[in-house]
Amino acid sequence: MVENLFENKLKELEKTVRKLEEEELTLDQSKILYKQGIKLAKECNQLLEESEFEITELKKELEDKGLQD
Repeated sequence: MVENLFENKLKELEKTVRKLEEEELTLDQSKILYKQGIKLAKECNQLLEESEFEITELKKELEDKGLQD
């Protein structure tokens, strides 16, 4: 589901961090999980930035309509 995209990615990031913290991993496994975590963190950040932009635009639109009425 698109509306749960951020939440799903965040849960996956949390799982990745838990694995890195709790499991006995080889160096290669750790590197793979670390890269996966960085990728997920960037994707979450991008989704947050997009949402912030949308909210800002909606707020501007609402304020503009209020001024025109």
